[in-house]
Amino acid sequence: MNTTLTRCSIRNPQGKMPVGISSFAQLLQGDYCFVDKTLFIQEILDAGDGVTLITRPRRFGKTINLSMLCAFLRQPAQKQNDLFDSLAISRQGMQYQQERGKRPVLFLSFRAVKESSWGDAYTRMQSLLSKLTEEVSRDGPVNKLAHAQQTILQRVIHQQASPVQCKEILAILTELLTLKHAGLTPWVVVDEYDTPMQAAYQYNYYKPMRNLMRGLLSDCLKENDYLHRGVVTGILRIAKEDIFSDLNNLGVYGVLDDPFTASFGFTTPEVQQLLQQRKLQHTFAAVSAWYDGYRFGEDRPVTVYNPWSLVNYAANPTRQPKEYWVNTGSTSLLQHLMSVTNSRDTDAIETLLLGNSIERDVADNLALRELEHLGEALWSIALTAGYVTATRTRQGTLGRKAMLRIPNREVRIAFQRMVLGWLNKVPNNTSSSLVQALLANDPEQFTQRLAVFVRATLSYFDVGASTAQPDANEEPLQPQPEHAYHMLMLGMLAHVADEYRIRSNRETGCGRSDVLLIPVDPAENRPGIIMEFKQVATQQNLQQAAQEALEQIQSKDYVAEFADHPPKQMTAYGIAFCGKATAVKHQTLTPHAQSVATTPTL
Repeated sequence: MNTTLTRCSIRNPQGKMPVGISSFAQLLQGDYCFVDKTLFIQEILDAGDGVTLITRPRRFGKTINLSMLCAFLRQPAQKQNDLFDSLAISRQGMQYQQERGKRPVLFLSFRAVKESSWGDAYTRMQSLLSKLTEEVSRDGPVNKLAHAQQTILQRVIHQQASPVQCKEILAILTELLTLKHAGLTPWVVVDEYDTPMQAAYQYNYYKPMRNLMRGLLSDCLKENDYLHRGVVTGILRIAKEDIFSDLNNLGVYGVLDDPFTASFGFTTPEVQQLLQQRKLQHTFAAVSAWYDGYRFGEDRPVTVYNPWSLVNYAANPTRQPKEYWVNTGSTSLLQHLMSVTNSRDTDAIETLLLGNSIERDVADNLALRELEHLGEALWSIALTAGYVTATRTRQGTLGRKAMLRIPNREVRIAFQRMVLGWLNKVPNNTSSSLVQALLANDPEQFTQRLAVFVRATLSYFDVGASTAQPDANEEPLQPQPEHAYHMLMLGMLAHVADEYRIRSNRETGCGRSDVLLIPVDPAENRPGIIMEFKQVATQQNLQQAAQEALEQIQSKDYVAEFADHPPKQMTAYGIAFCGKATAVKHQTLTPHAQSVATTPTL
């Protein structure tokens, strides 16, 4: 397969931006700007796979590319009003043009099958299959099918088929299409194959949906004499034993694989050309910071921009860049995995939020039923879903390892929101008021609001200690690692990273401080902040631990980190935790002279 195809062509660059357009014909026939991705068709035709499975994050162009592929395969080349006239695929040789209109195409999208119960999901699936079956059987030689097949076909059309009967319908339709087109076997094109499986996992009807999807897809795509080739897209690579049982002709291309690297999302040359032709070249740096940073491929990686966000931004260029992609889909699966993760992964999320990279094992395929027992599940899903990207990979002893980071500012904000969701639902906007009190240099309000916030949110963690006192005959509750409290603070503070340099576990003075907030611009009169955390087994020790934390800030000279650009005001916080109980001690510091001016502690 040719993976170095020349790209970068934009049709109608001054046209409307195609926000929400998923039909290739509508895009080309309307007054829309179109970034030419038709070389995707060449890559598909050149692939040697019986079935090609491509996984990419949501809103990265999977649906429009499949619509484009179907239009190409269904329509013979025309001398006038040809959709593909002057597009890249039209210049690649007659061997590709000869595939146009040659074979029938069976297209099916599962994007709408995501109900919260098996009954509703099966009703939705019946409706979807009914419409498809009625369309294919119209004017088709149904009487040439076996009697049992005709019965299933009619029951599916009238939405009276059992799950067992529904499993057979796609294979039956490929046979009917072959009969209808004089023995020419069809292409089968499936979009968002994994959406029903994700919903089934989330809402606890995984087994019946797995059985239905396995029958639908495996029976159609495996050893089917009436199939020419298949193309399937989704977000996650579901394990073969879950869906594609014994499918030996399957080629899988995920975000770490080199084929199709430039087919989904916009490359840097495409973005530069688009912005220049729309007279927005002055926004390139901001657009890159917000929407760039995805890296697809391994040996020949390509850096890619989020196409959904860029299209939305270009449609409203007078606005400042903002979040578009992160508001278009559910993160419930990722949030659920976060809620059952371990302290090592908690620390890793903290590292990512601070702009650094982590190395983790990533799986090429996932059995959803086993996700909570797989150490690499969180990072594999985060990678394939687009919440982290791999800067490099290597082969480990048990599989592939990837160096992961958050790709851009938009996703960093999404990650921070997921962390807060992981920390639980926060009542009355408590987290924002807590941060406001901290940055307003109001220790009294910060202390009060921290206590409320911890009680409201920390139930998401196994923090070990309880707010209740142990009985006299019981052993004291053992403190757990401080990562939960540390993560709580960093999760809230991530969104102020433009105003502050946030330092965590940083070598400072004579020790390692827990959290430092260093104003990016000291002239803007933002306070410098130092926080040190302690966790104790019993509430009797809370006040003493908070005082020890405060004294540690002084004795270890953590204020030295501010010496180069000292803010006009600075506050140190010693914070102690016992389960959901808190104690806070604070002092006002003088960074210029590196001396301490004490104020009454709480």
